[in-house]
Amino acid sequence: QSLRLKKTLHSPAYNVQFVGAGAATEIIPDKPLPSVNNYFIGNDKSKWASDCKIYGAVTYKNVYPNIDVRYYSDAGTRLKYDIIVNPGGDINKIALQYKGADGLLIKNKELVIKTSIGENKELSPYSYQVVNNERKEVETKYIINGDVVRFKIKDHSPASTLVIDPTLIFFT
Repeated sequence: QSLRLKKTLHSPAYNVQFVGAGAATEIIPDKPLPSVNNYFIGNDKSKWASDCKIYGAVTYKNVYPNIDVRYYSDAGTRLKYDIIVNPGGDINKIALQYKGADGLLIKNKELVIKTSIGENKELSPYSYQVVNNERKEVETKYIINGDVVRFKIKDHSPASTLVIDPTLIFFT
């Protein structure tokens, strides 16, 4: 079974599917905001919702064993996600399938996603581990095989948590 997370960037949308993701993924809201939203849509009051809490981030725990994915906005300007590989997580299991994209390529170490309305890109991933209370950068590259993207990670310590931090840039 695969966990499907949709990135809607204008129209049409493409889907990013974590291939082989576990069914036991837990969704955890994070960074509660002080305001609430109300949803009074339609005439059926039983479907209305009020005082809905708003969060600035959400974490999907154990998308793969010992691997989490955290989505958040970067100061409200960019959609960001981190792939968090905890000790015991297998980096080789991480596989993102881009469904609905017209093509994928790597240009200047960035992932370029081609769609019918233009190109979208994700910056070169910044990856790091905290070792002896110091953030140590870990070399990471995108690898493309058809419509599936994986990460090539060099010289990391499997005993420390690894954070893979690409940045999504909206359509050009």
